[in-house]
Amino acid sequence: MSLPTLMMKNMPDRAHTTGSYINFVQSIKESLNFGDSRSENLTLKTVLLACMDNSYVEGSSQLTGISGQTVRNHLRDKNPEGLLQINADLIATMRKKGFFRKPLIIAIDWHDEMYYGDIETEGIIGTKNKAGTNYAYEYATASIVIKGIRFVIAVIPVRERTILSMVSKLLDIIESHGIKINSLLMDGGFYSIDLINYLNSTGMKFVMHAPKLGKECKGEEIDMEYRTSSHHRRKKNQASFRIVSIYGHSKKGTMLYVFATNMDISPKKLLKLYRKRWGIETGYRMIRKFLARTTSKRHDIRLLYFYLAILLYNMWVLLNIISRVKTIADNMRVFIASKLIGANPFVTDLVRSNGHSGGDF
Repeated sequence: MSLPTLMMKNMPDRAHTTGSYINFVQSIKESLNFGDSRSENLTLKTVLLACMDNSYVEGSSQLTGISGQTVRNHLRDKNPEGLLQINADLIATMRKKGFFRKPLIIAIDWHDEMYYGDIETEGIIGTKNKAGTNYAYEYATASIVIKGIRFVIAVIPVRERTILSMVSKLLDIIESHGIKINSLLMDGGFYSIDLINYLNSTGMKFVMHAPKLGKECKGEEIDMEYRTSSHHRRKKNQASFRIVSIYGHSKKGTMLYVFATNMDISPKKLLKLYRKRWGIETGYRMIRKFLARTTSKRHDIRLLYFYLAILLYNMWVLLNIISRVKTIADNMRVFIASKLIGANPFVTDLVRSNGHSGGDF
């Protein structure tokens, strides 16, 4: 399939897409305080190319005519937090256009980028064993769940897995965007008495998968009010909430889902609501499509790459929303790569290596 054919198939109008792309890249340039010098422009181009191909800057720098070391030198004094302001601006623009007017369903999760080097490196945290390591760079995210769309509205690096602190920080960011929350969806890793008490005290509605409470159900479907009784806590530090267990289908077959919640809806509606969260894992896989690789031990550079991947992912989601045309993420990667370097064998190789058989959501 030729590049023009691939770009036109499931691709928004070129003029609209080009304008969005130019504005987006200019925003990145301004947020990172890149000047107009040739080396800084090439640095930005090189980093974006690495994002498009999930590669290292050393590889993309060969296409842009700048050394990988020069790119890293330019990145060392850049503040990754500036990229989050671009996301805030995107959200503000969407709100002005009428999006997010109603209270939204928000899914909260954390994501691990597994790490194999020195565990004393800044930003490394212990986690579940995966792919031969127990250490990772970890990020917590809050995403809008609406009509099959997963749009990341808040992200923070996790330095210490303190559940309440993690969630409260994400909620503060959401509030700063002026977004109202209908309900929170969380998996079993967020089960915490402190968090439940906090959410109850604020009146925040939540549904939390809580397999740890499975023993209370004894393999049966139940719906009851529950109060914890930990011997390690004072009575005032216990939590009261509703336990609902219901059988439902999963990839592994039929299973008993156990939820902790403060919502007053039927068990079937509760399960249906929680299932909206499942697309978050798909969303994270899509974010990784835009994540550049690095062996750098500098936490700020790794943060910059991850925040940039979030922005590129959100840009893709917004193109789908605004254009009402389902754009394949790999097509957008090819589009941006072609804008960055024009006619180049790299573009052809990228097209060939990114065959796609269906929708991403």
